[in-house]
Amino acid sequence: MSETKFTLAGSEPEVDPKAVYLIDFSRLESVNDLILIIGSMGVSFSPKHPHWELIKKFANLENPIYPNQPIQPQVPSEIKLPKLKKVD
Repeated sequence: MSETKFTLAGSEPEVDPKAVYLIDFSRLESVNDLILIIGSMGVSFSPKHPHWELIKKFANLENPIYPNQPIQPQVPSEIKLPKLKKVD
């Protein structure tokens, strides 16, 4: 006996907690969505990284993380982007 599963229009498919899911970047609506995804990943860099000097100004130097310490992803609650100038 086979089982058929379907969803109603507008409902979300069931999420399997044992699976992992790729991000569908075509669903992003703004730069803020991308920042939320990256922030949720808990991206971190070591001062030993070859490009440390390039990204050092973005690092949260007040809250270092040490090996074997659980990482709490830092998702910004509000994002302030610079205003773009109109070029004629």
